[in-house]
Amino acid sequence: MDMKISGSAQVAAGEYDNIRISGSGRICGRVRCTSFHCSGSAHGDVLECREEFKVSGSCGFDRLTAKGMSVSGSIRCGGDVAVDECFKCSGSADIGGSLKCGQVSVSGGASVDGDIEAESVSVKGGIDCKGLINSESITIELARNMTIGSIGGSVIDITRRSTDPSGDIDVRFWGVSVHIGGKKAKRNGTLNVKNYIEGDRINLEWVRAPRVSGRAVVIGEGCEIELVQYSETIEVSPEAKVGRSEKI
Repeated sequence: MDMKISGSAQVAAGEYDNIRISGSGRICGRVRCTSFHCSGSAHGDVLECREEFKVSGSCGFDRLTAKGMSVSGSIRCGGDVAVDECFKCSGSADIGGSLKCGQVSVSGGASVDGDIEAESVSVKGGIDCKGLINSESITIELARNMTIGSIGGSVIDITRRSTDPSGDIDVRFWGVSVHIGGKKAKRNGTLNVKNYIEGDRINLEWVRAPRVSGRAVVIGEGCEIELVQYSETIEVSPEAKVGRSEKI
């Protein structure tokens, strides 16, 4: 059974096919559906989607699960969010628990009170995480100040994002920077890591952290690291501050 709401109505606990809300909807109890699309406002308890969860309006739930999730509006979840495939956020997301999914792609803003566990994490907007971000591949382009509890992964690449629309290009790969264009692009944002960064290959810019541990580590401009541990190679920019380094 499909459910369409263009005015104001409640969705009772149970099984549904496709739920579409362009007005105001209240999700009562545990609702399971094939897909959920909201361009209006929806709030409720527990929502489980077998396929796509898509929000271009405003939503708030206690717990969410879906095969794929796309947020171009705003969403708040008091508990955990579980997504089998991609969690894509070009709007805003506020998650009171943990986020577990296949891939994370954030070009808007996301806040997570728990941990983030994914196969890959790509951030070109802003992300704040009180717990651990754990992923094989983590790429963060800083566009504003962010705070993360801890970071663990195989390949970790954190740089500042260019905000100059003039077309200038900064090309950077493992500590080597080449600028193409007449005027230097303006960039901003600093990542504050409360506990540690651990990985295999680590490349950092404008990161503050007590400890960084990896096999091949590049500490770039603007970084402030108390302790750097490495097993193979280390590069430290003259524009970075490192308390001490040790080979392990």
